Amino acid sequence: MAYGIHASDRTAFKRCRREWDLSSRNRRNLEPIPGPGPIDRAQALRDALAVYYFPGMWEWDRSIVQPLVHQALDRSVRRQAEAATDNQAVQETLARGHALLDAYAAWAPTVDRFTPLRVDTDFEVGIPHPARPGAHLVLPAGDEIRYCDRVDLLAIDSDDAYWVVQHRLVTDSWADRDVLELDERTIAWSWAWPQFYLGMGITGTVYNEIRADAGELGVQAPPPAGHQQVHHRRMYARSGTVSGERLHAEGTDVFRRTQIRRGEAELAAAGADLAAEVTTATSADLKIFPSPAPGVCARCSYRSPCVMMSQGDDATAELSTSYRERPPEPVQEGRLGGVTWSMNRGAAPPRWPSSS
Repeated sequence: MAYGIHASDRTAFKRCRREWDLSSRNRRNLEPIPGPGPIDRAQALRDALAVYYFPGMWEWDRSIVQPLVHQALDRSVRRQAEAATDNQAVQETLARGHALLDAYAAWAPTVDRFTPLRVDTDFEVGIPHPARPGAHLVLPAGDEIRYCDRVDLLAIDSDDAYWVVQHRLVTDSWADRDVLELDERTIAWSWAWPQFYLGMGITGTVYNEIRADAGELGVQAPPPAGHQQVHHRRMYARSGTVSGERLHAEGTDVFRRTQIRRGEAELAAAGADLAAEVTTATSADLKIFPSPAPGVCARCSYRSPCVMMSQGDDATAELSTSYRERPPEPVQEGRLGGVTWSMNRGAAPPRWPSSS
């Protein structure tokens, strides 16, 4: 049996051990009892772009694909809205989202110099033991520790080089160069993918940044019928030979595409860092403590019981009334990249609404 460490676990562990202890599926596995809340617009955007970049429709005329992209946005927003977000907020979110997608469809073909191969794809990989070549990290009981996450998009360029792409909804300013250079999650994607799909090396990471107000500024040009074609025959196990600058960015006031090449030493260091963190997080004598700071506590869903614990009070009643055990994560049948679909066949096609 495997012990899964998700990217969200890793982030929470380093941000605040108490939050991680309360929320992680491997620890106390608690979540706030659901109530009215904002729609996750970033998730809705990723759901829509998974259809936009669906490999099986990449060569279709965009006038056929774009309505399906809008339908994906509708499904994602309405699924989230089932928990009681007011209808006016839902309609406003949908209107802004549809305008954003139309603006994106006018810009993206100017920078999409690749062919999509996988969208919204889950992976699990073992974590190499730092002191025992050829072995993976395991728990004292013998369970293998596996790192888990979901890649937004895997693409191949004209040099037969593979890239992982992350979609980012920007509500403030563009990410600083250093933030992207050190982005832990996508570097981990690049490190993990060759283990998940043996031998398929990743050349680098691409950040697809989209301002949340892009649609409100208007579409700059009518959506084109197609996009730049990058032809390839198959998913080769090795990337082609590539050269070029370490970082390249291009875009407009509302869209930005940043490409960063990742070297072998950088990816090896990322794997070593992950192993060190996981070794600490799974140690028998691990100490749990909070990391109070405005940037940490302001967004934390466990502030109330944390304050009680820090004051030496018993938080059992608060945890039992305001929180619940996190239910198992369901595999959404038909979800692009769902683990029930054969790895070698790519992402499963989405289920379009019936015309009847």
